[in-house]
Amino acid sequence: MNVTVQWPRFLIASLIGTLVIFALAVYMNGTVFAGMYDGVPIRSAEDMKAHMPFLTLTFLVQFPIFCYVYLRCYPQRSMTNALWFGVWAGLFTVMPNGQFFVGTPNMSWNLLLVQYAQGLVSTLILMAIFQAIYQPKDESWTQPEVPWARFIPLGLAMAVLVFVLDLPFHQILAPKLFTEYPAHDFPSRQPDTAQLLELAGTYLFQLSTFCYLFLRVYPQRGFGNAIWWGAWWGVWVVIPNMQMFCAMDKYTVKMLVIQVPEGAILTTIMMAVFEPTYRAITRSKPAGLAAAE
Repeated sequence: MNVTVQWPRFLIASLIGTLVIFALAVYMNGTVFAGMYDGVPIRSAEDMKAHMPFLTLTFLVQFPIFCYVYLRCYPQRSMTNALWFGVWAGLFTVMPNGQFFVGTPNMSWNLLLVQYAQGLVSTLILMAIFQAIYQPKDESWTQPEVPWARFIPLGLAMAVLVFVLDLPFHQILAPKLFTEYPAHDFPSRQPDTAQLLELAGTYLFQLSTFCYLFLRVYPQRGFGNAIWWGAWWGVWVVIPNMQMFCAMDKYTVKMLVIQVPEGAILTTIMMAVFEPTYRAITRSKPAGLAAAE
């Protein structure tokens, strides 16, 4: 599928929006929400300052791509569509906060809700700025309909697949394959039932949405596109891990280096299962749009 992108204007609009929400995030977490982190194992002010260039880089990568996916998802562009994408896809981007919440000592439900709200407001502001400055033109292509009654059970099954593969990796396999994984002094807690249910919910929403976005971004589908989507979008999905790395105390570079490819491998496996299964249960051929990239 070919999407018309006026790259100079696109980059200007998306980077302006990114810098605005980055400045807002730094300010809010350093002032308004600072007291909510009391007792949470975060890095010292000096340590965070040293990680600030890397944190800035994660924003500069994550959110322009977020804007690009908006163009791939919506052939008709309007402020309404931009804001709606900011809501549902923005919620998708903050799911890792819920996953870190489960294992982080002294992190309260109130702080988690604040992080979710802050993330959604940030993506709404980003999309409002992007739509207003870039003013993308409408495209002539249309998105194929999704048979929800068949997609939803399959999407949830894919989330369960990743959940089943991911937890044993972190709890059993990774500590045996890698020394100091996690770091011996890495802070952790034993989650209660409510926190475990929240963890399961993040997987169910995040990974089923991952599959749905594949159908929106690649209407032609195809096994090659599915593998490529699982690989590159799988790396994008773990950018929040990089941001947590900048904030959480004792989160080592080694842990991050292990988690990034592991996340991409799991989503690639998921898409290798999802695409042929979805094709089989819908008995459909790829949409006859432009040739797949």
